[in-house]
Amino acid sequence: MVQLGSFHEEKNAKQFVSRIKKKGYTPFIVQGKDSTWYKIRVGPYPSKAEASQVTQDLKKNQGISALVVLSKAGAPDLEDPVDSIDVVVAQLLIWLQAWEGKNVNEYLSFYSTNFRDPKKSRKEWAEQRRSALNGNSSISIQISDIQMKQNDETVEVSFLQNYKSDRVSDVGKKKLIWKNEGNSWKIIQETWKPS
Repeated sequence: MVQLGSFHEEKNAKQFVSRIKKKGYTPFIVQGKDSTWYKIRVGPYPSKAEASQVTQDLKKNQGISALVVLSKAGAPDLEDPVDSIDVVVAQLLIWLQAWEGKNVNEYLSFYSTNFRDPKKSRKEWAEQRRSALNGNSSISIQISDIQMKQNDETVEVSFLQNYKSDRVSDVGKKKLIWKNEGNSWKIIQETWKPS
């Protein structure tokens, strides 16, 4: 993860994000539940070296001093609220890869056993998702405008989703609510609205 800046006022953070997006980056705002700071970040990146390269490029090409934000050695502590957003970001990226790769069991494993679809039972929902993933020969998902909010027990992630498959293409606003269920973060609620 690379942090580009921190702001006390949300409007200043949003203006900064807008400026950085025009430069071709995909920043997002992070605010901890007890924090008065709005942190601007990009990433995460697969390695510290790649994150460091991004900071060098930002300094050289944009005149922005950025820093690499690392989790503790090994897997982040799921009980530590400071790391919660970082854990959820990592889980979000793996969830997307499983979806695009049509790895149905891995994809479904990100959803809590307490996940409920407003229109279907959990079993019917899982069967529908399994059928949808297996029914496409290719899936591509791009996300942008990522916003994250940490609450007492959950992390809310919203983003613009551009979905394309050999059968369907749509763009809309998706919101996922993740909850720490002891040994991992799981999706407990998902909404999508067309743009």
